[in-house]
Amino acid sequence: MVNRYEGRLFLEDGRLCMVVEADEAKGIGRISSRVNGRSNVVEMPLADIGKRLSLSAKMTLDGIGAATTTERVQEKSDGWYFTAREGLMGPFASHDEAQNELSDYLRSSQSA
Repeated sequence: MVNRYEGRLFLEDGRLCMVVEADEAKGIGRISSRVNGRSNVVEMPLADIGKRLSLSAKMTLDGIGAATTTERVQEKSDGWYFTAREGLMGPFASHDEAQNELSDYLRSSQSA
C-alpha cells in the first residue's frame, strides 16, 4: 500500500523532495531532492515520509516551465522583475536571476 507514496512531493527545509521508492518490507523510502544544484537521494523511515506527505497534502506547485510562470518574468527600464500575488519583485540584474528568484519564491511560498 505504500507504493502510493512513490512519485509524491513534499517540502523539507525549503527543498522540494520526491519519493522515488517506498519499500514496505524494509520500512524505508528513498527521497530525492536537489542540494546546492546536485541531486541527493537519502533514505527515510516510511512513517516520517507519511507525516511529511500529510503536512504537504494541500501543496500546489506552480510549474516553473509553465507558460503562466514564464510570463511572470519581465524587463523594465531599471532591471528584471517577476510578479507575485504581493506585487512586483525586483529589480534583478538579469532574466536568469529573476527566474531563479521566482523559483526560490515559489518554493518558499509552497512551504509556508
